[in-house]
Amino acid sequence: MRNLLAFIIFIISFINVSSQETTSTKSFDDNEEYQSNAFGQVNISGLFSESVKMRSGKMFLYEIKGNDAYIIDSVNVTKNGFNFKPFELYAGVYRVAYNNKTNTLDFVVNPNESTQLVINITNNRIKTNYNISNSLENKIKKLYDKKEQSITSQIKLIRKSQKSRDQKISEMQVLQSELYDYGNNLNKSHPGSYFGMILSHMKSSNEFVPHLFFNDINFNDQTIIRSKLLPTRIQTYIQKYNDIKNNKYGFHDAIDLIMEYAKVNEVVAEFCMYNMLDGFYNTGQTSGDSMWEDLCNYIMDEYIFGEGCGDDINPSDLLKERATQFKNLQIGKIPSNFEIGDINGRNVNLKNTCKNNQYTVLMFWASHCNHCMEELPGFAMWYNQNKSLDFEIIGVSLDANKKKWESTVNSNNFNWINICEFEVYKSPICKDYKIKKTPTFFVLNSNMEIVLKPKSTNQLRSFLTSNR
Repeated sequence: MRNLLAFIIFIISFINVSSQETTSTKSFDDNEEYQSNAFGQVNISGLFSESVKMRSGKMFLYEIKGNDAYIIDSVNVTKNGFNFKPFELYAGVYRVAYNNKTNTLDFVVNPNESTQLVINITNNRIKTNYNISNSLENKIKKLYDKKEQSITSQIKLIRKSQKSRDQKISEMQVLQSELYDYGNNLNKSHPGSYFGMILSHMKSSNEFVPHLFFNDINFNDQTIIRSKLLPTRIQTYIQKYNDIKNNKYGFHDAIDLIMEYAKVNEVVAEFCMYNMLDGFYNTGQTSGDSMWEDLCNYIMDEYIFGEGCGDDINPSDLLKERATQFKNLQIGKIPSNFEIGDINGRNVNLKNTCKNNQYTVLMFWASHCNHCMEELPGFAMWYNQNKSLDFEIIGVSLDANKKKWESTVNSNNFNWINICEFEVYKSPICKDYKIKKTPTFFVLNSNMEIVLKPKSTNQLRSFLTSNR
């Protein structure tokens, strides 16, 4: 769905570990295999070492599904640690976050391995400063994280090099294969682990046979959505076998094949629908190609709001609601309203702002975005000189640092309405508007309908000037 270079970087984000460095906490039989749909009650708690200064605040628990995190619970932190109430959980990747969404660590739950997970935290920055002594799954994952960091560093050096694009891709493919083999060997050394199973399936065993590409995945196993396995395999398949050069419906056929596999389990099918919908939409946002919006509509019309799966799948109200958000970001539709305080403490209501102006521009930007800071100062001069035109701009910042945001706004005379939630791409407004890059623009009319999604400030200025 993205260019090959970006794809290779993405696919490296979830594999592996060193088998010779791992010591087992559960004796896995040599012939044992991972039990699908592993599910059971698990108690997750944490202990702080004496060097940890966490004395108050909250610890949040998230469930990871594909590339997204969903909050499950939160508890108060004491000087000794934290303790979540027992939950019925599927095997998968989970996350704890201390007080914010950046100080986090990811870990593996497998109810068949342990029903008591104790996270020993040794530093206030918790991402790597932890140990889960009673879990082979997490010994594997922690070693994987170390290997991944090494591979990522090598990838960065390749990207910055003066080598040709083809040479960069070739070298990155070698690293990706090395990482996959590393994880696959780990699974062979420790059969029966959830994380090893995930790693061993990151590459298809029928990689060069399109119609058998997913034959090695058990789509009836709901634990596969609690990792990056399916997003990686889906993206690989769609990119490799869309056959768009010979068949204008190649992407549609790829979607249909994936859904034919996925429909055996409603939960997995919904995950696949949303993952593809989200991927196509984000690709369209960054590329500007209308083909991706057409593919979004195909998924929504054929599978979510239509009858593409026949009687096999009955999409949930939640999935329909999430899909409606995508529909409402198209030209002619009405997006989500919001109400928030601006940089001066004044209340901003999007719907009311639209009523009071012929056009209202939603502009998503960030002070750390080089492209934004190249375009916006000049655009601010134009805005300040054309206040007589019947339009307003709401600048939605993706900054995390309040002082830097305020300084950038004031020093560049960004005199439009300025708001910020200080959660970068995870802010509620950014999530509602599916923002994946900056700057991004939406032009709304007085009825709050989207009339244009310009790709630059030049296109935006041209529209506002010619539509007085």
